[in-house]
Amino acid sequence: MVRHTKEEAAITREHLLDTAEVVFLREGVARTSLQRIADEAGLTRGAIYWHFKDKVEVFNAMMERVRLPCEEAHDAQALGLTQDTDPVEALRDFAWVPIARMLDDARTRRVFTIAIHCTEYSDEMRPALERHMAAMEEFRSRAERLIAAGQARGLLDAAISARSASIGFIALIDGLLSRATLLPIEAGDVEGYRGGIEVFLRGLRQDESKV
Repeated sequence: MVRHTKEEAAITREHLLDTAEVVFLREGVARTSLQRIADEAGLTRGAIYWHFKDKVEVFNAMMERVRLPCEEAHDAQALGLTQDTDPVEALRDFAWVPIARMLDDARTRRVFTIAIHCTEYSDEMRPALERHMAAMEEFRSRAERLIAAGQARGLLDAAISARSASIGFIALIDGLLSRATLLPIEAGDVEGYRGGIEVFLRGLRQDESKV
């Protein structure tokens, strides 16, 4: 019986977090109360307080259920460059991981949208923002290493600062991720997003005729 009760509690907790995602996305975190989440979930105020002490705890638990797009890229790209690795191909693949995550995973897209557009960060919620910023900076840093490797092998223009190029790179990815949160996902988005990445890479090449 204890096991069954724990299973039911876990199911209820997940249901509350699923509901919180929907309400936060629709109404914004600041305008959402625990009572509103409980009502939407078809549960009592006491039920939600049994699982969460306040809205900040709900928000943080919601954030913990997903990998942020750029965090997904960190896992996918270990930067184990060898003599046989094409750093430009690696950079292209690296760029696509967070975009694919946003396009393919509805929960990631929903939670990322809440984090970027629907949250006014208080001190208690700031760790979620800092997590996002740290993931973006790590993404930029890894891109800088790939760009520098491409320059060292004569594949990318060494006259361009690798750091400056990486800042432009993260700005591009951040812009594409933001676009995916603001507009419905359409059939041509994959081609369009890949095309945007290719245009950027073409601008970094030592010799554009090699594209």
